[in-house]
Amino acid sequence: MRIGNTYFKVYDLVLGVLSLLVLAGASIWILVHWGAIPDAVPTHYDFSGNIDGTGGKSNILIMVGLAWFIWLTFTVLDFFPGAWNVHGLSEISSTAGKAKAITLTRTFLQVIKLLIAILFSYLAICMAQGRTASPLLLPLSIFLLMGATVVHILLLSRLK
Repeated sequence: MRIGNTYFKVYDLVLGVLSLLVLAGASIWILVHWGAIPDAVPTHYDFSGNIDGTGGKSNILIMVGLAWFIWLTFTVLDFFPGAWNVHGLSEISSTAGKAKAITLTRTFLQVIKLLIAILFSYLAICMAQGRTASPLLLPLSIFLLMGATVVHILLLSRLK
C-alpha cells in the first residue's frame, strides 16, 4: 500500500494501527478515570515490580506524553528511510536486497513502536491505579525488545 511516496506492507500498517489503539485506549482510560486517581501515585518500580517511588499524578501525564512523543517520532521516521542507519545496507549489492532491508527495518520499527506503546500504557495504568507492576514486566520487556532486535539483525545479515 502506498501512502504519499512511501510503500507500506499491510502488516506494517496493522502494527502501526495496533500501537495507536493501545496508546489511545490507555489515554482515554486515564482521562475518564482522572478524577478518581489519587494525588500521589507510583513513579518508580524496582526489578520485582514493587513500588519504590511516588510522586504527583501529573507524572502519569508525563508518561503518556512521552509515549505519544516516541510513537509520533517513530511514525514520522517511517516516511524517511534514508534517515535510518540500517546495519550492513552498504554491503548489500542488489537493489532488491536493499529494498528488502528497508522493508525489514520498517517492520522492526513498527514492532518496537507497538512494544513501547504496550509497555508505557501498562505502566501508566499501573501508576493511575496505584498498584505494583508485574514481576515479569522487566524480564519480558527485555526479552521482547532484545529478541526483536536480534531477529532483525539476523534477517539483515542474510541479505546479499
